[in-house]
Amino acid sequence: MKPPHRPRALRTPFVAVVVITDMVSERQIPSRTSDLSVSGCFVPTSEPLSPESKVRIAMIHAGAKVAAFGRVVSTRADGMSIAFTQIEQRDQAIIEQWLSDLRVREE
Repeated sequence: MKPPHRPRALRTPFVAVVVITDMVSERQIPSRTSDLSVSGCFVPTSEPLSPESKVRIAMIHAGAKVAAFGRVVSTRADGMSIAFTQIEQRDQAIIEQWLSDLRVREE
């Protein structure tokens, strides 16, 4: 039996508008993230894609937009965990800033 997927980095509760696009079918799933880390996110949806599906991710938060490629690493009845597989340095810096802003607010 395969052990449950564990995120590579600590995920933080974080809500951003997101559109996930399946790279094979081009099906788009609009949603919101429920948590975020430097290496991935969880996207609640009633129709998650299959594990290992390759996706394109577009996230918008506080006027900034991030684009990345990823893959579905695990699914649950209420959504899917996505690991970023390719992200531009500029987009990675935006995610890091979002997470930094959350840490500052928590202090």
